Amino acid sequence: MSSVPTSHTDSPGIRGTILIVDDTPNNLRLLSSMLTKQGYEVRSAISGSVALMAVRTVPLDLILLDINMPKMNGYEVCQQLKADEQTRDIPVIFLSALGEPLDKVQAFQVGGVDYITKPFQVEEVLARVENHLMLRRMQIELQQAKADALRALAQEQELNRLKSEFVAMISHDFRTPLTSIQGFAELLHYGGDTLTTEMQERYFDKINAAVEHMLYLLDEVLMIGRIESGTTQCQPVPLDLEQFCREIYESLELSAHHQYKIQFSYTGDCKQVNIDQVLLNRILTNLLSNAIKYSPEHSQIDFNVYCDTRNAVFEIKDEGIGIPLENQQQLFKTFYRCNNVGQIKGTGLGLAVVKRCVDAHQGQIQLESQEGVGTTVRVQLPIEMNNAVYELQNVT
Repeated sequence: MSSVPTSHTDSPGIRGTILIVDDTPNNLRLLSSMLTKQGYEVRSAISGSVALMAVRTVPLDLILLDINMPKMNGYEVCQQLKADEQTRDIPVIFLSALGEPLDKVQAFQVGGVDYITKPFQVEEVLARVENHLMLRRMQIELQQAKADALRALAQEQELNRLKSEFVAMISHDFRTPLTSIQGFAELLHYGGDTLTTEMQERYFDKINAAVEHMLYLLDEVLMIGRIESGTTQCQPVPLDLEQFCREIYESLELSAHHQYKIQFSYTGDCKQVNIDQVLLNRILTNLLSNAIKYSPEHSQIDFNVYCDTRNAVFEIKDEGIGIPLENQQQLFKTFYRCNNVGQIKGTGLGLAVVKRCVDAHQGQIQLESQEGVGTTVRVQLPIEMNNAVYELQNVT
């Protein structure tokens, strides 16, 4: 989308910036004096080539352009102005002693908006200048309104997409654990004494797992809701970073049942850092869980932490399915999932949450991935943060 042009007519005390192009010094002085007295900011150019250089250095609201000039006449100057995207919208009023109808027709054909015949009347020039500046302001306001409407439409379309994806996620991802809970509850209810203690414990474990999964989904959805409303906060507290990361690694390794070769390394001398423990846990847990989810069993997952006096860098590297190049620009959108995930279950919330948490920490996230080879994600967070609350404002 092209940018909306700006105008100097909104500047305090300035009615507009006008460029006068004429090879006659007396005409330049007369017009410049006349317009300056009316509150306009006036620039002058003695030739067409000088005018074309001037338009690139000073934002203009209107150009008064003579036709009969040596080397490059006014028609040629106007054609070049209209061929340039940067200057094509600046209104051009021709000034000329040529009064034939064909001269005026040619002026309009090359892009002029008006034509004043010399010798001119002061009142006529001022009236035409003011009229076209008013039209220019209206044009800019209309273009701005159009740009605002298009942004609002894009936001509404994104909101509708989020609502649709949310409803689909709720209907699918909540239905599965609810069905599981219902099924095992019925088995326990109707099984009665026929169920062994071992079978009952297994069913209760299945129910608990389904409940935990639902709570996790609900927590992710609520987190997204807080992010989208702009109320996610980062509250840094002193933290033993190595111990914190090691505990996440050990918990993950235990839950993975040694089905993956998870390697942890910590490099650096910083011990106590100021980081939001809750958000950091969410960042690392989501990234490591993704590495496991999208990697084949017995593959290696590296969890490396580098720390210096200013930043902590967390690197998670896997040997999984990788991310198609065409999907990588969309990864951090809410509910977005890649086109190569197949039957692997997921909500499309994890990386969206990670990105917002990193932003709340005033950090950075980078991703390198090759489909069929694996993915490396690096998160860099500043560790010398004040204990003040950093509030994340939602950017859509």
